[in-house]
Amino acid sequence: MKSNKTPEGERAKAVKGSGASKAYELLRGRIVSLEMQPGEDIDEQALVDELGISRTPLREAMIRLAGEGLITLLPNRGARVASMDIPQLQEHLEAFDLAQRAATRLAALRRSDADLSRIEELVVAFEAAHADNDVNGMIDRNWDLHMAIGNACGNRVLAKIYANLLSENLRVARLAMSYETFSTPQARHTHLHNILTEHRDILDAIKAQDADRAEDLACSHTGLARRRVTEYISQSAISGISITPRTR
Repeated sequence: MKSNKTPEGERAKAVKGSGASKAYELLRGRIVSLEMQPGEDIDEQALVDELGISRTPLREAMIRLAGEGLITLLPNRGARVASMDIPQLQEHLEAFDLAQRAATRLAALRRSDADLSRIEELVVAFEAAHADNDVNGMIDRNWDLHMAIGNACGNRVLAKIYANLLSENLRVARLAMSYETFSTPQARHTHLHNILTEHRDILDAIKAQDADRAEDLACSHTGLARRRVTEYISQSAISGISITPRTR
């Protein structure tokens, strides 16, 4: 039976795929770096012109980013960068805390030797990015590290939920690691030192299969992000708004 896959068709598919990937990487980078501000409308025509692609691969990239919580698609109105309003951040951090604790606890109980090696490799990679003062590298390696922990939890549904929350958390990670978001260099040094220490402690707990300690450390790790966001907000025009955990 003759195949319908012609060389021309395969090449067209590859070009289309590469265009979508290029658009995805560019948009994701600008959103995570906060170059594109929360709530900003996305100028599709400008991106089409800049990237030299059609609207189809651009829309594919935006659909992918919408699935990660970084873009909001508007019916018949295009798209905009997902907002980071205070109530939304509060809800996100609550959900992230629960998912991170569960994923890290299960990773300690269920991780394989291969999982452990990957987690340790990424702890070291984050430390190397920190030593190089590579903010983007730290953000990427931090994401990779926690993705590896999620993948080690042995629950695909939880791993997917955690992965989505990690992607939505990328802009919070930017606040946690960028020079410009801290009041003093010492404040940034202290915060990053705490992250480095907790990464090592989480690795040790997973290695020892100490689920209780792993979960406690995961909760503390989310607390670092919550405090960092609170500190950042306190320096802004909306300093009167709190995002501390809600109580019933």
